[in-house]
Amino acid sequence: MKKSAIFLSAVLCLHVISFAQVTRWQQAVKYNMNIDMNVQTNRFTGKQRLEYSNNSPVVLNKVFYHLYFNAFQPNSSMDARSQELGKVLVSNRPDWDGRVKDRIANLKEDEIGYQKIISLKMNGVPQPFKYHETILEVNLTKPIAARSKVVFEMEFEAQVPLQGRRSGRDNPTTGVRYSMSQWYPKMCEYDYEGWHPTPYVAREFYGVWGNFDVTIRIDKDYKLGGTGLLMNAAEIGWGYDAPGTELKPTNKAKRTWRFVGENIHDFVWTADPDYKHLAYKMPGGGPTLHSIYKYKSNNPKNDSAWATVLTAAAKALPFIEKNFGKYPYPQYSFIQGGDGGMEYPMATLLVGPGLGTVFHEWLHSWYQMMLGTNESMYAWMDEGFTSYAEDLVTKFYDNKSALQG
Repeated sequence: MKKSAIFLSAVLCLHVISFAQVTRWQQAVKYNMNIDMNVQTNRFTGKQRLEYSNNSPVVLNKVFYHLYFNAFQPNSSMDARSQELGKVLVSNRPDWDGRVKDRIANLKEDEIGYQKIISLKMNGVPQPFKYHETILEVNLTKPIAARSKVVFEMEFEAQVPLQGRRSGRDNPTTGVRYSMSQWYPKMCEYDYEGWHPTPYVAREFYGVWGNFDVTIRIDKDYKLGGTGLLMNAAEIGWGYDAPGTELKPTNKAKRTWRFVGENIHDFVWTADPDYKHLAYKMPGGGPTLHSIYKYKSNNPKNDSAWATVLTAAAKALPFIEKNFGKYPYPQYSFIQGGDGGMEYPMATLLVGPGLGTVFHEWLHSWYQMMLGTNESMYAWMDEGFTSYAEDLVTKFYDNKSALQG
């Protein structure tokens, strides 16, 4: 074959390959939030600065936010769905989620959840918006150009509902005061399929990757755990600066906690005045593991069980990393809170210290938290892989498996 023919064939081949490749992109966010919590009214105010990168090739004429707390109101879509499921009998019992049932319908005015937007600006210009229950639609006064960056500034207020699905306050089972998951106005995901303004009816989640810098002002007696590194650990104490230290005294009525998390797609935190904190630093530069739970003076076995969470995690982590990949974040917190077991970046909320749930929720850090799949559409992807990993890790921990890699 002549050189010219070979060259032409190579050019044509590259041309075909170039058209076969899909240009992939993903949006990016950078949240900076300042929260002021009132533990008497169970309400908080917030200021949010959101740097939003439109890395897509598409001009965006509108954006959407999630307002999850609005689901915890009588006659909401979540309430209606749960009550409809309650009309379906399986083995002569209602087929609703036992953690929801008809509880939302019975919430009083000071028990419901809500998120209200006081103001919203893009690059300093006020933006019009309208509510669709748990979704905020923002019709932009100026489109966001493709591959450009804008800054949204928002002021909002919210009321924490009685413990409902995953998030809320004053859980009667655990006594935990605040389980703050799905608690802030969160930008919806925009990807190659378009916008995903999925209404919240107890489904799973899908979020935009980015960085979070969250400052929380709360009553000085409250102790916090959550996503990210505590940046002012020396000021707070309580085992964050060094193992076993007490909460440092302050003359102020409220204490300020600042957490920072990078390259994640959500942020969770919890608060209670009776929390206890255990910490363990993995050797060799590994992450710090935290166990944060409700202290019970009349139940010493509770301390032992939550301590076992840390020893079990420390034993399992080398096996997990060898078989499923390195854990990329500097810390992980096992926190008593929520209404069962639910995973978030760098933290999980757990009703109790059962190791089966501990391993399962932690392993979601590999399957969904790192992969960022759309749980609301493909729940089987993270749940399936996580359940498989949980089985292997449990067998390893119980010395029932020789699997090494």
